[in-house]
Amino acid sequence: MKTIVIIENEAVELEAMVSLFEQWQQEINVLTAKEEKAAINILSQHHVDLVVCDLALPKTDTLSGFSLLTHTFPYVPCIALSADQGTSPAEAIRRGASHCLEKPIVAAELLQHAADLLDTDTSGTVKGIPIHSFLQMLESEEKTCTLQVNHQKDSGLLYIQNGLLIGAETKNFIGEEAAHLILSWQETVVQLRYFNGQRKRQINKPLLSIIMEAFRLRSEQEKEQKDAAPAKDHQLPLKHLSTLGKRIPLEIGSRVKLEFPRLDSRFESTMVGMLQDHYLILTNPQPLADMDQQVRLEQRVIIKYVHKGRVWMFKAQLLKTVEAPFRLLFFEYPVVIHYHELRESKRSEIFIPCTFHLPEVPELYGTLIDLSMTGALCRIRHKADPLPRIDITEDIMLRCLLPGIKEEQILGGTIKNLAIDTNETRIGIEFANLQPHLADTIGNYLYALDGPAD
Repeated sequence: MKTIVIIENEAVELEAMVSLFEQWQQEINVLTAKEEKAAINILSQHHVDLVVCDLALPKTDTLSGFSLLTHTFPYVPCIALSADQGTSPAEAIRRGASHCLEKPIVAAELLQHAADLLDTDTSGTVKGIPIHSFLQMLESEEKTCTLQVNHQKDSGLLYIQNGLLIGAETKNFIGEEAAHLILSWQETVVQLRYFNGQRKRQINKPLLSIIMEAFRLRSEQEKEQKDAAPAKDHQLPLKHLSTLGKRIPLEIGSRVKLEFPRLDSRFESTMVGMLQDHYLILTNPQPLADMDQQVRLEQRVIIKYVHKGRVWMFKAQLLKTVEAPFRLLFFEYPVVIHYHELRESKRSEIFIPCTFHLPEVPELYGTLIDLSMTGALCRIRHKADPLPRIDITEDIMLRCLLPGIKEEQILGGTIKNLAIDTNETRIGIEFANLQPHLADTIGNYLYALDGPAD
């Protein structure tokens, strides 16, 4: 049942307005208030779907009370009513009104605006879809809305304007800190609500940066919990790779960790250069104070880093140090490097709208709901018309937007499994001939969610 709050001081007009809405729809709960502050108390205690506010209230010669209402509840749409020629509709809308109607009110016009706003506000509750995937979908569609996120005993709000995440709030945080916290939550219930624009921009970073930082923080929290728990031997087997005549999988600008003999601390450095089969060039590690006086040439150092879902490591001798123009370390080029997979099959829940193309079959519409380096799980909701016949081992082509890429991409693959029930069909697809840049995009996305590993 929808709830409407009517703010009106005149008893006759209030009674007429209540009667209008109650006759319009039986499934309407109408609450009333004589001024905005009383309405704010009501909105604080009830789930309200729409406010109708008379701006010509006595003793209110400004719009301050109305502004307080729309700023406090930016996710509740509001229709303003004005008989005051000094209050222009444009000014009311600038202060958060969804519509501003001048008195005398045309009932049909008021009810039409109310119907439109009630259809858009609280338009859906979403479960089982990661918040980061939902935000990326809203970004691609350039939507304006508020996401109300409920998680156990906590809740938060994410404000999206034209697809951009501009603000976030929780009980204790605002801005980027709040966004990081909300995006780190799991098993959430998300409500898609209205946004009146009454929030100044608090977040200026790209959405993908916010997502990656949120998952880095969550990874740190999970690592702290893991360190506090009893240790388990679950690391996958160590594999070896000869580097003779090959470039090692380490990119310029990559962060690496160094372990020096007889030093308990771990140090971080950046790879800034490489001459294949000869040497690697790294920046002087941080922190510096523990290493001055202790690092000697000809020491063999353990170097570790993460690249495309694998933890790589090797031992290398320190050949030379350079003090100017920058402090750099030169290490020998390793003959053999070792690695182990972070997981046997790294995958993540995701929500990406896409189209499916099968030979001699009209295109189908659905979503990717699970993504890995080797394939994806797709879902097609059943509508009135039955789906065409789909067979295992059949070739299929997907068209969709991948995270971090603005242009639509084509992914080819083979159907490996099917699950068909009354409401939907789920299709397991194994990628075939995945282009290197798409493999890099998927890999970087999947492992950015977990953050760096030791």
